[in-house]
Amino acid sequence: MEKHNLVKEVEILIVARKIRFLGLIILFGVFLIFASGIFVSSTNINPHLEYLNISTFVFCLACCGFSVLLKKLLLKKVTNEKFEASYFNAHVLPFALCDLGGLLCITTSLFVNQNLIYASAGFLVMIGAVIYNFPRFDDHKRIIK
Repeated sequence: MEKHNLVKEVEILIVARKIRFLGLIILFGVFLIFASGIFVSSTNINPHLEYLNISTFVFCLACCGFSVLLKKLLLKKVTNEKFEASYFNAHVLPFALCDLGGLLCITTSLFVNQNLIYASAGFLVMIGAVIYNFPRFDDHKRIIK
């Protein structure tokens, strides 16, 4: 029985490494978009479009908050059968939600109506949520039974 648990632990570590790598690639991609948006002309400031910045930031907060709940729900459904796919999906879908909210906030706040404050806040919220959704080292204790 111990050998089976050791195999499962190694499998979890391999999948967790793939998930972390994917999360870092997502963060790097969003950073590149954020960095390129900073260099856009500052003449793209429209005070009458401020509601876009606020609404996309609220959307970013909602997506990132919901991603944490989604990860918890999906982790509860991970079983030994089809483990790799369900464990991977339990992390990738929350990453996608964070990416959606963060990219929408960043692109709207930098390319549509330049507002560095909302773009930076959305970027930081998105980074925090993705890092929070990374696989934990104690996941194997909850999954292996």
